[in-house]
Amino acid sequence: MARISTRRQFLRAVGWGAAGAAAGGLIGTAENSPLGARPAEAATTTLSLVATDGYLSVPGREGNPLYIFGFVPVDPALSVAELISTYKGHTKHTAPPLEFRQNDDIKITLTNLGLVQRPDLTDSHTIHWHGFDLPSPLNDGVPELSVAVPIGKQLTYFYRPHREGTYMYHCHFEDVEHVQMGMTGIVFVRPSQDGTSVGGFTRFAYNDGDGSTGYHRHFAILLNELWTDFHDGDRDIQETIATDYDPQWFTLNGRVYPQTVLPNDSASLPATMRIATPNPNYDNAPDHSQPNSALIQVNPGDRALLRLANLGYQQHSMQLPGIAMHVIGQDAALLRNGAVDTSYWANTLYIGPGEARDVLFDAPAYDPARPSGSDSWGSYNVYYFKNRDWRKLANFGSTASGPGGMMTEVRVYSPARPLPAQTVVSQTYV
Repeated sequence: MARISTRRQFLRAVGWGAAGAAAGGLIGTAENSPLGARPAEAATTTLSLVATDGYLSVPGREGNPLYIFGFVPVDPALSVAELISTYKGHTKHTAPPLEFRQNDDIKITLTNLGLVQRPDLTDSHTIHWHGFDLPSPLNDGVPELSVAVPIGKQLTYFYRPHREGTYMYHCHFEDVEHVQMGMTGIVFVRPSQDGTSVGGFTRFAYNDGDGSTGYHRHFAILLNELWTDFHDGDRDIQETIATDYDPQWFTLNGRVYPQTVLPNDSASLPATMRIATPNPNYDNAPDHSQPNSALIQVNPGDRALLRLANLGYQQHSMQLPGIAMHVIGQDAALLRNGAVDTSYWANTLYIGPGEARDVLFDAPAYDPARPSGSDSWGSYNVYYFKNRDWRKLANFGSTASGPGGMMTEVRVYSPARPLPAQTVVSQTYV
């Protein structure tokens, strides 16, 4: 790192230079950044999120959806007034997976729209990248050390991610409450090695130098739980005692099985393939507030990367019976210390609150004699990625037979109709 010898260099180093870039549209360069030059291929990514409230659906609460807070991606060209009229009271959980490239400049504008169900609750909101390296707390989203966004206001965060890997993001204002209420998402940083050919791959989880973290397909899955006391208490202006935490639903990407295997939400899908939630604040008009599928679709022989993060308050033990899992990264760090490989193979993966794992697996050959299914794409063998605790494989209050909760499917498709190349994380084919 270059020596810091002037007040101006110090302010740039601790983040004021980054804040100026976010506010004024300036980009750091080799000439004005003591943290080093940006690579020639570096770019700037600009996006916008809004924070508001809404509802989601879980089996066992048909007609009585759970009240939630959340983030929604929006057009950055819209004014605050336009955002309020369009999105206030229509949030989503989980938040969109955010994907960036190592050393690119990132500007994320957060707008706080306020709450429809609880106009008396004047909470601010923030964006906190959990586990992310920052030179100062200014852009860290911890309100006690930086700033929080009041209702009707905006703040642009600036990041320059130097370390690749899987992270998560959440609101850090009244964080115990706001995380449980749904203000959570996955964020990952692609390595600069992406796009080169190493070991027969062109996409990688980390800068490994040998292709050992290469993959063909990748899927981002956020683990969490839902506790009725927080959601109903916030809806009904009732106090909740957080130490009584006893969740009833266990989710992957804000869904429980069999919701988890529905595709990513799209207006073009038939009604049977979408999760419609009646929004009581808008005459029970249907909201589609659970947009992110947890379905894993692969071809035989594909190497798949699972980007897993846990933003619940309990440890979970995940299994993929019939397919071995190779854990290659933990908390945005490659499990390798120089020449010493510290990655490991597992049939049960333990992931605690606030932790992330990067897991590779090789899809087995398609076996027509194996119990399988078919969808609009074709025939497939099915494997289950699930919690090994049977108590977390049920949907509280539901009368439907079969498993529920924290489970999804890995579908290995027949080579008679292979899936096309994946272009975005967690892409689903219908």
